[in-house]
Amino acid sequence: MKKHIVFTLVIMLVVACNNSKNKKQEDPKNAISVENLLTVYNQKIIDAAKTKSFEVIEELYDQESLLMTDYNPLIEGNQNIKTYYNTIFNRNGVKEYDRKTVDILEFPNRIIEIGLFTKVFADETKVKGKYLNVWKKDSKKKLKLRAESFGYLQPIDDPTVFLVPEASNKIPNPIQAPRELAAYSALGKSNVKARIPERTADSYTDDAMYLPFADTIKTGKSVLIEHYKGYYKHPATIDSIEIMTYAYDKVGDGYIKYGGFYVDWSVPGYSGNSTGTGISYWRRGKDNSLRIHRQIGLHIHK
Repeated sequence: MKKHIVFTLVIMLVVACNNSKNKKQEDPKNAISVENLLTVYNQKIIDAAKTKSFEVIEELYDQESLLMTDYNPLIEGNQNIKTYYNTIFNRNGVKEYDRKTVDILEFPNRIIEIGLFTKVFADETKVKGKYLNVWKKDSKKKLKLRAESFGYLQPIDDPTVFLVPEASNKIPNPIQAPRELAAYSALGKSNVKARIPERTADSYTDDAMYLPFADTIKTGKSVLIEHYKGYYKHPATIDSIEIMTYAYDKVGDGYIKYGGFYVDWSVPGYSGNSTGTGISYWRRGKDNSLRIHRQIGLHIHK
């Protein structure tokens, strides 16, 4: 009888220890932080560029992944993204590569990461840029890139060195955006045509972060007003504008939109057009309105 009691107590003790161990493993305090996880993934991106090996980062992409880079049209799916990187890696050797995360927004199934990077190529050419990545969490608690986007902090003298036409071999098909998001896009078109800095800046939250083409990151509505004052000094008339939605994600308090634009413009004695892509996170405010909280804008080279 005593042996039976002792044996039972030992079993209970072992089970209790195992349960305690499992709870410890599941304790969020013991889980790797998002910041540390992103550091690991960014190091993979650095290693891939330095070793010219897409295999290092291949697992980060799937058929749903989108790639938006300055000067290139939208690149869709892991196979086209592979084509892009294999071409770029073979074209430009990277000696030094530094990436720094400056902002993270986390949602139940998405993470928005904004950062800065510096690259030094084999010929000693140095470029500085910024990026906005949207990560999605899979069932194994790993991250994949829902969308990767990056541009530069200044105009590039020869954009063709970053062009990979074969990676975007089809015209992307726009989709119908949610009705309220489409309404705000229509308002945005009106603001672009009006070219009034305060009206454009009012489309953003007070603490918005905007990553414009060939420029530094702009943070805060007051900074955005000054940015658009300088931008609208150019004597251009917007003749027509289209805003496209290629995909969107519903997040807790708003939407992440993956889109593009086409603009016909004219100046005295000359006319032209501009096209581009971009990602914007529209956050819902206390008054239930939507405003842009994070955004990157990229231009396509013709």
